[in-house]
Amino acid sequence: MVLSKSKKQASVLYVCTILGTAVGLLVSVLNTRSLLTTDYGDVRYVNNLIAFFSGILLFGFFVSGSRLLALSKGETETREMKGVLVAILLATYLIMCLIMAMSGLVHHFVLHKEFSHLFYVVIPVCGSVICLNYLNTTSQGDNSIYTIAAGRLLPSVVYLVVAYLIYHYYGASSKKMLLLQNGISMVLLLALIFSTRPKFTHLRSSFCKLREENKRYGLQVYIGSLANVSVQYVAGISLGLFGADNSNVGFYTLALTVSMPLSMLPQIIGTTYFKQFATSPSIAPTLLRTTGVLTVVSLIIFVLLIHPVVRLLYPATYGSIALYASFLAIACMFQGLGDVFNRFLGAHGKGTYLRDGAFISGGVALLGYIVAVYFWGISGAIITRISSSLVYFACMVYFYRKFIDAPKDTPSVGK
Repeated sequence: MVLSKSKKQASVLYVCTILGTAVGLLVSVLNTRSLLTTDYGDVRYVNNLIAFFSGILLFGFFVSGSRLLALSKGETETREMKGVLVAILLATYLIMCLIMAMSGLVHHFVLHKEFSHLFYVVIPVCGSVICLNYLNTTSQGDNSIYTIAAGRLLPSVVYLVVAYLIYHYYGASSKKMLLLQNGISMVLLLALIFSTRPKFTHLRSSFCKLREENKRYGLQVYIGSLANVSVQYVAGISLGLFGADNSNVGFYTLALTVSMPLSMLPQIIGTTYFKQFATSPSIAPTLLRTTGVLTVVSLIIFVLLIHPVVRLLYPATYGSIALYASFLAIACMFQGLGDVFNRFLGAHGKGTYLRDGAFISGGVALLGYIVAVYFWGISGAIITRISSSLVYFACMVYFYRKFIDAPKDTPSVGK
């Protein structure tokens, strides 16, 4: 049996993602065994703020660039578009450095948090999330699936080896963990980004083209992303602000990390077929059925295995994350399935649909992460995550059906 290019890419990306997830699991085991629950929570709190602000600063340019790369007609055009996107990436990193410095001041003088110094420590390496966003977004545009696969696997593998040796011989601390995890990731991701040979010529004309596309499409997705994706990081912030310390931040974010593989299979399919989606009128029913069945089966297996796995790998103080992860896995499943329709709509430039869906689900999330977390703590955060993911899935299906109502002449993708 000879696999098509798309199926080969999907297989490679899925295998690398699974391996990356397995290594990521070992990373979380190393981190939780190396720090106290409060110190580990401090690390996750700072990383949550980095991810939150990284999403705010992107303004849709990477998403717009991904679509232009998908429609690019030559290597020179592709490399020049990557050049202007890398320039935006570097400018965004400098702004992130300033934001981290300001966060340190606010947490010290206003919020009076003992861990405020960690924001100053992380300044040199605070661009890791932006680099990952660039790689994941733009690489799907020019179908560089193997680059995405490398970006999902290499940082975790290198960190696991280096961090284990350093923690074993010199001890672990919140400072070391933040510097190592974000620093290794940022260096390796930048190496992958520049390995695609971005070309820094005709920056003005490339930026003009990008800006026009961003007005029409990317900005709509960005606004929606603020309401949906960035809002999801509020849970890791509100749990820290409303709690006596950051312990619940660590429990919630770790449980979410453990359950994230449930969203990966459908996301991989959507990413792999993104370039083909741009010229297809619909997603083939067989592709949707296969994705749905595999995802539900994965959920059942996950729920059956998570309790013994947590007891085996994590310290006893983290035993509660098995229950949390079982519920969060449901949210991840709906989020991943919704992303398949999201990729299709995005490939067709339907930014307003993505924006509207994100506003609706993001509104549910924002309300829950403030009100529900205030009254019910981590339980409120979990209920909110499930509710917002279910609403997101329903919105993506609705807008997908709305888009395909008009008859199309070209065949569906995935047959």
